[in-house]
Amino acid sequence: MKKGIWKKVIALSLAAVMGLGLAACSGGDDNQGGQDGIGGGDEGTSGGVKTSQQGKENVYSYQELNLLGRNDNVSNLSYQDGKLYFLVYNYGGSGEETSENNKFGYYKANIDGSDSSFVELALPEREGSNSWINSAFVSNAGYVYAVDSCTYEDTSDPNNYVYEDRFYLDCWNMEGSLQWSKQIIANKPGEWSYCGQVLDGGEGRVLAVLSGNKNETVLYSPQGEEISRKEMSGDIIERSALIYANGDGTLTMIYNDEAYTKRYMASYDIEAGTLGEQTELPFHDNFGIRGGIGQDLLLANNMGLYTWSPGDAEPKMLMNSINSDLLADDINMVLWIDDQHFAAVYHDIRTYAQKCACFTYVDPADIPDKKELVLGGSYVGSEIRAKVIQFNQSNSQFRITLKDYSIYNSPEDWTAGQTRLNNDIISGKMPDIMMFTDLNSYRNYVSKGALADIGKLLAADPELGGLEYLQNVWDAYSVNGQLYAVIPSFNVQTMVAKKSLVGEPQSWTMADVEAVLATMPQGAAAFGDMTRDGFIYNILSYGGKDFIDLETGECHFDSQEFIDMLEYAKTLPKESYKEDEDYDYFSHENQYRENRSLMRELYISNIEDCKYQIKGYMGEEVSYVGFPTSDSKGSCLGISGSALMISANSQQQDEAWQFVRQFLTEEYQTSSELYSMPVLKSAFLAKAAKATERSYWTDENGNKEYYDDYWTINGEQVVLKPFTQEEVEEICQFIYGVNRTAYYNEEIRNIIIEDAEAFFSGQRSAQEVAGIIQSRAQVYINENR
Repeated sequence: MKKGIWKKVIALSLAAVMGLGLAACSGGDDNQGGQDGIGGGDEGTSGGVKTSQQGKENVYSYQELNLLGRNDNVSNLSYQDGKLYFLVYNYGGSGEETSENNKFGYYKANIDGSDSSFVELALPEREGSNSWINSAFVSNAGYVYAVDSCTYEDTSDPNNYVYEDRFYLDCWNMEGSLQWSKQIIANKPGEWSYCGQVLDGGEGRVLAVLSGNKNETVLYSPQGEEISRKEMSGDIIERSALIYANGDGTLTMIYNDEAYTKRYMASYDIEAGTLGEQTELPFHDNFGIRGGIGQDLLLANNMGLYTWSPGDAEPKMLMNSINSDLLADDINMVLWIDDQHFAAVYHDIRTYAQKCACFTYVDPADIPDKKELVLGGSYVGSEIRAKVIQFNQSNSQFRITLKDYSIYNSPEDWTAGQTRLNNDIISGKMPDIMMFTDLNSYRNYVSKGALADIGKLLAADPELGGLEYLQNVWDAYSVNGQLYAVIPSFNVQTMVAKKSLVGEPQSWTMADVEAVLATMPQGAAAFGDMTRDGFIYNILSYGGKDFIDLETGECHFDSQEFIDMLEYAKTLPKESYKEDEDYDYFSHENQYRENRSLMRELYISNIEDCKYQIKGYMGEEVSYVGFPTSDSKGSCLGISGSALMISANSQQQDEAWQFVRQFLTEEYQTSSELYSMPVLKSAFLAKAAKATERSYWTDENGNKEYYDDYWTINGEQVVLKPFTQEEVEEICQFIYGVNRTAYYNEEIRNIIIEDAEAFFSGQRSAQEVAGIIQSRAQVYINENR
């Protein structure tokens, strides 16, 4: 770990992180000791059995401290005289700020959790409601400071209505006795000022940061006397991500530029009221800043903790959550105790319950050797990380390390991680196991022989080989009859129309659409309020494979079919009419019931939820017609969550399969972890059957309490009845017949939108524009095959 910088105690409060979310991503790099330490570099690539050295780096053991209650919200951590202090605000289980059971105070304990106690800090009685602790901290001088706010209303005089947002600064001693409380803001009507943060002003003093109509820092003595009041730049405060005190009369401010694409750090002199020279930070939203000392920052993301100092090209990993088997979805607060220990507050990755623990550094020499598997992806979510930790804890021979490529994404290029992963796969540096949230490059990987045959592994599996899966899903994701990806769950995208209008059509092309429109009221729309760009998006999504041969790479954007699509797109509005001044919500919601629109897009991830689209918007039986295409196959499958693949070059395919196969087991497919449609047929049917039941919630005794779902028609609510068994069977039969995947390609879409504008504006003919699109698209496809 990086010694020296963190010898001092750092207390990092979530309340101090102003508007900065914790990124749900992390990753690796080929540079040892940098952002990586999680399976990057040559050691993290497939092709040979490696001893897991990466898995032994940045490891901490931890002991959970059973201090926090269910409704405790930790606002600050501190460490004084060998004791940990957790400042908490408890809302008494009611979820309401006005509850009489609300409590504010701190837990005190040894670093192993022993000798714990709770000291309540009683809040003064207020002339108002909705009391709320905005910010608090424990001073090294033996005081607890907090800023609380409340709303005051006086309606006794109808001619003099009073409404004020009031902010108070409070001070307690460590025994819990209130020393003083003073009002620091009283907003009158038209005023908007607030105090969202109090900081340690040094020597027992407290610094309040005021924002809104007033942008100031106000320094108070331990006795509550105002020492100084300095104006601050409101523009900087509004764009700030974090402000923390350095204890020497200066603040460190982290703030965004005006475009919110870059982030800077600068020192702020409280006395002079001046901002020092700014330093651009080489990272953005893929790290959450948790505070620091001076200009040395402590960072966090879902992969662990990092340090960064001015001059560092990138953050350096300090604690790896995966290597430490820490089931944390995020790390909200950190209190550094010494070079070997820290305390932290985090949320459990499975239950999202708030937890706190003490961590101790583990020497790599004390960790047993294991062989290494590397799992990499364009984004590694919490479910996969939890499964990795469970695998590592139960396997005595192998350990999985992670490489999350989303760490390379930036505001300038949100696809940089995916691009880097593609390059690693093509160059042979691919991980043993890969996961993807989209499969745009799937066929390209297969054509280069990069992926193992999942179909063979599945067929040879003693347990899974005997189970029945939805064949249409396997067919959709097979290449030349072979399956190379595990698809745990899926969704279906289609379009529906009333049976009373279309019957059960055997074909569904644009000509069929025009024929039905001719029988509908004058002015009826084919696609509801679909815009021109939305139509182009759907041309590619539903029918892109009609214009791009995925096997040969040959494009057909100069075909008459595509030209006809351009001609129709020109008739659609450029902007959604929801933006019109005369937009009427109820009229818009009833357009399908009143036959003013023909087709509505239907996204099926859970059959039970389809009743809102079908019984609500359409109001009667529907046909699943799909988007009109030349082959009348305008419905498509999509993956829900992630797909997993195994490297064909991995020397550890059997071990990789032991991890991947769990997502196809009956246990997983029938679990609550899957919201979307499972690929195991028995699980799919069991979930579909729930669509015939009334909605319910479960009470504290485990009893089902049923209720009705409603839909609003012309301002009146009507009951949406559950699907009948026949209706569910019809939806299932439709789903079984969908065996093609959606086509997504942002570059091709942009080419069409850019060049089609010349036709839409009357500068070129549809044929001319189609030729230009064909030429550009063919060049792009050839260069990226």
